[in-house]
Amino acid sequence: MVTSNFWPEPTGTSQTVWEFVCFLSNAGIPVQVATSMPYYPEWSIAPSYRGNLWSSEQQGAVTIRRAWHYVRPHPTTITRLLHELTLSLLSIPNFFRVFAGAEQAYIVSPALSYAFTATLVAKLFRVRTVLVIKDVMPDAAVELGMLKNSFLIGLSRRLARWIYKRADEIHTLGEGMRRRVERDADGRKVRIIPDTIDAAELEPVPYDVNEFRRRFVPKGTFAVLHTGNMGQKQDLDLLLRTAQRLRHDPGVHFYVFGDGATKDRFLRLRAEHGLSNISHYPLQERAFLRHMLSGADLVLISQLPEVVDIVVPSKLVTALGAGAMIVGACAPESETARLIGESGGGLLVPASDDEALAATIQRLRSRQVDTARLRRQAREFAVRRFDRNAIYGALLA
Repeated sequence: MVTSNFWPEPTGTSQTVWEFVCFLSNAGIPVQVATSMPYYPEWSIAPSYRGNLWSSEQQGAVTIRRAWHYVRPHPTTITRLLHELTLSLLSIPNFFRVFAGAEQAYIVSPALSYAFTATLVAKLFRVRTVLVIKDVMPDAAVELGMLKNSFLIGLSRRLARWIYKRADEIHTLGEGMRRRVERDADGRKVRIIPDTIDAAELEPVPYDVNEFRRRFVPKGTFAVLHTGNMGQKQDLDLLLRTAQRLRHDPGVHFYVFGDGATKDRFLRLRAEHGLSNISHYPLQERAFLRHMLSGADLVLISQLPEVVDIVVPSKLVTALGAGAMIVGACAPESETARLIGESGGGLLVPASDDEALAATIQRLRSRQVDTARLRRQAREFAVRRFDRNAIYGALLA
């Protein structure tokens, strides 16, 4: 397994790749991982991993080999490139170690230069490669305005096509992502392998014994929750504007649990606007997640209007599995909108539309919506569609 993000990072790709590795290991398959020093979503190497170029550790039967890399908070195009390049170069010794004797390599993107280097080494060892695409790059960076240099865009597109051509198999998260990848790849080797859930881990917790309600939510308060990565794609400005609209309503409170590249800006704007109806907390332990998702009155899945088919947010799959009351603020043609609509387990508002989100909050507060039905349908859909044993078990058949 080659991935630029991995355990113990708590969000997104790190979590879903860790779940897959645990599944393989529990099935009796020896797994070695080449990865980075943990740094995400804070964009700072964790203190216990600083000071070494390489490290190795065991988690059960899983061997994890890490390499140092450049990283700085508030990432820019240049610092992101330096991060990828240093990780790619310093990981080469680890690639030789993990590919020696391997039967199959899963190479996780969006880190294109990292995936490129890993693919080169894997082919030297004649190891079958599966490219796992979590974000379609460079499309995501270009469409979100994070990559604007025409030379770098062209180079990134050539890298992506080179990797696609040499992968023996390609996994994407959804239909829209598959269509986009098939523009540059042989469609016969592209498969949809979505992120998964453990239904028991996400069992909803009733309000009367819910720790999120007890610890964070005063009685009678309508709790709006955003949890996970605080990045550009998540459009946290929408939450700020909605909180500003409802700032004089003491019955509504916004809870943000997370970290990421835009956290400091978010907290600065909250302070500048005096938004005391927003509370921010660090990411919580995994066992607390089901309390949060099922205990919130509204779980917000927000995306910029440009985010259509470049990603399927893992937090949406998790929220569905926990039976959350989901509101998706996203483009109507996006993968997020498609999944929420197909599940019948949530409501949709236009991307970046704070007026519509505020109105939806009031609809939910006044019980104009059968939230129990939506929650039930969300969980039933997730258990049926994203069961971990069914999805990953099919890969081993």
